[in-house]
Amino acid sequence: MAVAIPERIKEKFLNEILEMYANGEISAGKAAEMLGIPRATFYQILAEKKTPLPEKLNQSILKELKELKTNSNTY
Repeated sequence: MAVAIPERIKEKFLNEILEMYANGEISAGKAAEMLGIPRATFYQILAEKKTPLPEKLNQSILKELKELKTNSNTY
């Protein structure tokens, strides 16, 4: 027999996972695993909830974009 978990508890758990991800405490893969959903679905939830990306990931993306811009200017 399955136990019905109230929606507010599910939402609180989801929000805790999203906060942990945004703080860089867990990866997207780990977050999706904890929620029992595919990673693509997790990314969809991030977008819907407008959850910020972890700062470390933001810095990595900005660095990569800067390198791409620098390299494209050399041709």
